[in-house]
Amino acid sequence: MNAPLLPLPRVYPFFFDVDPGTRFSLYHAPAPQARARGAILYVHPFADELNKARRMATLQARRFAAAGYAVLQIDLFGCGDSCGDLSLARWDIWKRDLAVARAWLGERAGGGPMHLWGLRLGGLLALDAACTMAVDGVILWQPFLNGRTCISQFLRQDLAARMRGADPAEPSLLGTTGQLRAELGMRGMLEVGGYELAAPLVHAIDACDAAALPLPPCQVHWFASGSPAPQRLAASAARIARRWSARGATLHFHPIEGAPFWGPNEIAECPALLAATSAVFTGEG
Repeated sequence: MNAPLLPLPRVYPFFFDVDPGTRFSLYHAPAPQARARGAILYVHPFADELNKARRMATLQARRFAAAGYAVLQIDLFGCGDSCGDLSLARWDIWKRDLAVARAWLGERAGGGPMHLWGLRLGGLLALDAACTMAVDGVILWQPFLNGRTCISQFLRQDLAARMRGADPAEPSLLGTTGQLRAELGMRGMLEVGGYELAAPLVHAIDACDAAALPLPPCQVHWFASGSPAPQRLAASAARIARRWSARGATLHFHPIEGAPFWGPNEIAECPALLAATSAVFTGEG
């Protein structure tokens, strides 16, 4: 006999009124037949990685909701379908967005455990936000643990794209990441990959280092694919785990095999990541 089909969790799109302007959000209500497990607030990645990762974030959010979690996805100021432009975005505005979203979500979670779930730069932002708001845990998907690494990678990707489109008969005027940073310092603004970056945002991201954050006592689950080499990832996880443990935070490192679905190619999925995350937080692979 076939098992009965259970209805998909309910999903509600809406806009937050948050100064300045509004923030587009998706609320995944917990499935009514599941026991309440708490709440999970998703912190998206940077720039175009947000768009490339939407499918994976939605697939995992549905799994969380089906298992009884209240899940909120929010586009931060200047990102996605929210108001504003990235040129006006600031790290502190994003942290304030998350604080407002966390309070809203907490009211709907009935006082259960609260987790921040961050992907790539969103993982670093989630860790930084966890230092100033009450959370029970942080879920990291392939996080940047140093903001300067994120910005440098973003600049290198733009340089590579320019090089592919350059006329081979012309001398290369593309420059280096160091020259792009110098230009940003002089002009205060830099266009990279169709995005305008303001110096205050870049400086704030550059200055954020996960190992130096005063993380409160909480559980951190770090899910990472095998790139870079698994040995390097495991060594990095061990080093940062020792630093965080001194503050009462516990790091659980979960190496997986999977494609970089946030990358510049076609929209992709990583079933191994969905299965590993679900196994930890819902008891299902």
